[in-house]
Amino acid sequence: MTPEPSAEVPPPGRFPRCGAAQWGYAADQVDALLAAVHARLAGPPPAGGPAATPARDPAEVGSRHVRTAVFDRARGGYRPGAVDEALDAAEDALAALERDLFLGAHGAEAWHQYLDGLAALLRGRLERPRTRRFRRPSRARARGYSAAHVDVLCERLAEHLEGGETLEPSALRRAVFPSAHGERGYEEQQVDAFLDRAVELLLALR
Repeated sequence: MTPEPSAEVPPPGRFPRCGAAQWGYAADQVDALLAAVHARLAGPPPAGGPAATPARDPAEVGSRHVRTAVFDRARGGYRPGAVDEALDAAEDALAALERDLFLGAHGAEAWHQYLDGLAALLRGRLERPRTRRFRRPSRARARGYSAAHVDVLCERLAEHLEGGETLEPSALRRAVFPSAHGERGYEEQQVDAFLDRAVELLLALR
């Protein structure tokens, strides 16, 4: 069943703007992304059927596309907070669509195998010792994310996967870490890639 986009995902052009002297998100870029989201949610599945795993077709806007979207700054642009909330709803709706397409094409057993593989990938990283879960910044003086703060979030995620504290995708989407360098920091790109897959799993488990 195709999710109804209008109830939760605002259409383009429906966001409050910043003041003329304030910086916000570039409105044309936000509107273009949301137009693509609505088209995907309202339209039929791609002619070739769903990909082997959710949201892997680069020609179709998917949950990962929304999750990793970055907009230029513009004076008088859309207020970031309102847009971010809409993008969360868009990502949720697309993830549900991707799950339904996958189940329809491959069945529940393949879906559970996919989730088990993704969970095993994440657990392999989470089971590493504190301060050793990710690479250090490639250059000695380069700054990365504070390893201590990243580890705290990793431990919350591990607890959630073991049936403990509930962790919402928003806690990972909105995670902000202090900067650190040397042995106190983790490489930002590797942490970001891990969190991206973790959000994917949390959405799939809903």
